Amino acid sequence: MDRGRISLGYRARHGRTLVGCLLSVAAATGLSAPAAAQDGERTVWVSVLDDDGTPVEGLGPGDFVVEEDGESREVLRVGPASTAMQVAVLVDTSWAAESAVPDMRDGLTTLVDALHEDHEIALVAFGQRPQILVESTRQRDRLQDGIGQVFAFPNSAAYLLDALVETARGFERRESARPVIIVVATDGVDYSNRDARQALDALRDAGVATHVLLMRDNANMALRSRPELADALRERDLTLAQGPDRTGGRRRDLLVSRAVAGALEELAGMLASQYEVVYNRPARLIPPDEITVRMRQDELTAYGAPANHTGD
Repeated sequence: MDRGRISLGYRARHGRTLVGCLLSVAAATGLSAPAAAQDGERTVWVSVLDDDGTPVEGLGPGDFVVEEDGESREVLRVGPASTAMQVAVLVDTSWAAESAVPDMRDGLTTLVDALHEDHEIALVAFGQRPQILVESTRQRDRLQDGIGQVFAFPNSAAYLLDALVETARGFERRESARPVIIVVATDGVDYSNRDARQALDALRDAGVATHVLLMRDNANMALRSRPELADALRERDLTLAQGPDRTGGRRRDLLVSRAVAGALEELAGMLASQYEVVYNRPARLIPPDEITVRMRQDELTAYGAPANHTGD
């Protein structure tokens, strides 16, 4: 990905398979739709970070360049994103996460405190099997109760790809307006029944911006030499490598679990500060294959996902 540029793939209704950041569904039950309502207007949710990874405020239409299939589009207006996010936090509760559980709980509390008032949050565990700890809610006490249920299952593997597929399909069924998945994972064993293609396709179909925090542990590196685990680990690694890039998310590798709280706090700030970039699309019969957003200032980096609109 070029610096200061995000390439946003369009999930075309005529079935083309494309790459880049994906579309979120505009019409949602109980959630507000994107502000763009006029014919030809389209919306992109964009986070902009500086060299230090700090969200950049105060940007306007002149700071963004939007292109569809290489053709420049007029940016009509830019403002703070006003559509509520629906966030699913997928937490590793496999045996590999045992030592990281206290730090993960602290980080989840930080994330909830930052986002719960304005956005819905669900908590999903994926050790032993995918399990919903808390359904989507803004109630802090319910989310705190769910965080208290985060612990490592003895002698269990992770089922991350299964959790991604099931969560993404849930977003798609609910027609979530601005869906986000946050993965908090370790580098342990994964026994998912799904492969990378199925997981990436599910994220594409639901249009979920997917962010990953992966805790690296040298003790788990020996697992990669075991032939019976090699295929599953390769599928997991492929999903975690391509998922954020294809959906407008961000991946961070953490060397110690103590870094989880700070990373989740930074991610919450990044999400809460997103822009709603509205641009004009000329009338056309076939949707674009690729939507590209780049910043005019090279020192800025953009992450984001476009919003789907009825009739695309």
